[in-house]
Amino acid sequence: MASKKKFPLSIVEIVIYSICLLVGLWGLTYIVLGVVSNFLSVKSGLVGANNTLREWANGMGFLEQGILVLCIAVIVAVIFLLGYAKVADREFEKEQRRAAARTSRFAKISDEAVVEVESEPVE
Repeated sequence: MASKKKFPLSIVEIVIYSICLLVGLWGLTYIVLGVVSNFLSVKSGLVGANNTLREWANGMGFLEQGILVLCIAVIVAVIFLLGYAKVADREFEKEQRRAAARTSRFAKISDEAVVEVESEPVE
């Protein structure tokens, strides 16, 4: 009997990890924009946007907001990873116990099925 291969990730996990990935990319984009705007020597639209964002968001520009968003995405992803890892470990241990029980049952049956008989060589 062929064993059914199961996809290791559920649909919920894929959706959650995809959302965390997109939010993390959003944070990385803000970090890059913040670093570029901090080191630009000329007045440009990016520097103006960073200054406007600092006024609007209590002193947090692109860089600070990017770090915050990236940290939130990482923390949420780690929480879900830990939760689903616990479930996967439980399932793995259950499968290992079942396999050990099958192996011990098979070994017990094979020991009982062995019959020793004395035989004489045929000439």
